[in-house]
Amino acid sequence: MKYTKYLSILVAAIAFTSCKPLKTAINNQFPPLSTIDQQYASIERNLVEISDFEPHVGINIDKDIILKYLPTEIKNEAESIDDENIIIQNIEPKVSLDRQGILIGADFSILIPKNDVEIKILNENAKIKIPKESIEIKGYLNGLTAVSTKSDSLYLRSAVNSLKVKSIKFRKKTKLPKETLAKLISPILKNYIENLNGAFLKKPTVIYTGWGETYKVSLKKMFKDPNTEVIADSLKATRFIKKSCIRIKSDGISVMIQLMKDKPTMDTLTTPAITEKTNLELKKIFNTFNEKYDSTWISIFEPIDTKHLAVTNISKLEISNILNETLSKQIILKQNFIIPEATFNEKLEVKKADIDCQKVRTDFNYPNFNGDSCNWDCMHTIGPPWARIRVEDPVCAATRRACRIRVEAERVAWQIARETARIANQVENEAKVGACNIWRETTGLLALGRFKGDVSGSGKATINLNSFNFNPDLSEIILKYSGGVDAKLKANLELKPIDLGNIFFCFTNYDKKISSTINVDIPEVNSKISITPRQEGEDLFLNIQVDKVRYNASINPSPLHSLLLDPEFQLKCPISNLLNLATIGIGAGKFLDMIKLAPEHELLLLGKVSGSYGIDAIEIPFKPINFKINGEEKKSLIFWKNKSLQFAYFKS
Repeated sequence: MKYTKYLSILVAAIAFTSCKPLKTAINNQFPPLSTIDQQYASIERNLVEISDFEPHVGINIDKDIILKYLPTEIKNEAESIDDENIIIQNIEPKVSLDRQGILIGADFSILIPKNDVEIKILNENAKIKIPKESIEIKGYLNGLTAVSTKSDSLYLRSAVNSLKVKSIKFRKKTKLPKETLAKLISPILKNYIENLNGAFLKKPTVIYTGWGETYKVSLKKMFKDPNTEVIADSLKATRFIKKSCIRIKSDGISVMIQLMKDKPTMDTLTTPAITEKTNLELKKIFNTFNEKYDSTWISIFEPIDTKHLAVTNISKLEISNILNETLSKQIILKQNFIIPEATFNEKLEVKKADIDCQKVRTDFNYPNFNGDSCNWDCMHTIGPPWARIRVEDPVCAATRRACRIRVEAERVAWQIARETARIANQVENEAKVGACNIWRETTGLLALGRFKGDVSGSGKATINLNSFNFNPDLSEIILKYSGGVDAKLKANLELKPIDLGNIFFCFTNYDKKISSTINVDIPEVNSKISITPRQEGEDLFLNIQVDKVRYNASINPSPLHSLLLDPEFQLKCPISNLLNLATIGIGAGKFLDMIKLAPEHELLLLGKVSGSYGIDAIEIPFKPINFKINGEEKKSLIFWKNKSLQFAYFKS
């Protein structure tokens, strides 16, 4: 290296000089460190930031973390520097936090390697042979640590500004003046400081604070029902640092960060000029800044808890903004559902007042007589052309007379049979009327038979979550949604007449299978919903329970109307005549009056569905973050506070 010749001269020089004057001369090259001006400048910059500041993230790192990790990092980096001129035997850093400054002090011991070279001293012609000898220098380093934020981490970059030599060990003395020796040793030490600072800049101490830049909402975690199909674009919101404000006190480092949606432009903030300030001036400006910082912090976040080693607070207002932005696009939920099979097997009973016994009579119907026709012509023309005559064929005439006698006998038999049937029908009708009247007088209800059946269905419900609007404190949400229901209904209906049912209701058993459709449009609804935080293990969930979506639907065709309009039903079951049913609507009502069905069965049979569709609870998960200090992870606990969502790592 460029300092090799200086090193050799130094070895020779130290052998012929005393320590005390040399130490003084070297220390004059490294004036004592004063941080007041730098601290003052930092406070001025942060005062400018906090004057127009709306923080969204608040981070506090307790001094115990700084005092534990920063000295170790400084020691490791200092002792790992590969410099052929200096060997680091030992360095013991100490760190302290002061008003807007992290101060570094370190006792060090370095060894200058052995050399055996002959060199020319400066511009003189004299040459000095340097024996194999090593020199040990002990002293004290002074420096500062700068604090900055980038993305989601805190960066601590240390730098050595000055040092003080305490002792130099050597064997022989030299006749070179101490000023010359000081000029020879100082570049070596300054080169070491430059290398040390270069190492610190390359590898700063990094504290990952875990607030992140991109927030993603997992729809699968929001809607856990495996039967729910979720259709939506990717949901995420990006945040960048707009402004940050840092405060360093004796008990730790705090950072407040203001976020923005778009990537910011380059910061054109000018750095205030550093002028000489007194300790009194530093105290005054820091007190002003500290009060302003505290008032800003407490307006957004919970007070800093001394039990926390590290804590990240995200304001509820910003979480609200992020969620509103993330969930601004429509989310479509589709869910298959089943209408469970509803079975019924009920009596068919009718009040006596509802039956007109005269209506029991059946009209007399008898086929018309349809005998053969015996009116054929038996006349024939005979003789030559000039003397033709017409004569009756005796055989044909005899056959015609026989036919007419037979047909007339059949007509008489038909008339006798018709009259017999008419009388039998009349007798039967009178018997029916008589039986009906007897039943009417002996009981209040007439049991006609049984009405059996089952109704079931399946379909798909679609809910469009059109927009989420979280309020600033995340206690409520206005959810706009709309939707629809599309379903198929199957009904199997069966009528079994018994006793008088064979007379009044149906002549025989009757059954019918009916397929219907259900279509419902749910208009847009604005629902105001409370948000409930729920802790489950290490995770926190925001629970949004949407009220059930109520709807009124029509079934087309309705099972009961389809039954009553069936020609086969009307043929087999003259109930419509017995009950004087003028319209199908009245007929359905009177028919249902005969049966004691459950309300839901009646609605399904009438073709009306008054129901509700339940949306599963929507849960927005928050997982604890892991603070990382140079890669070492510290898992946080998550808390739902009044003002913020808090991730805290506690002192043991």
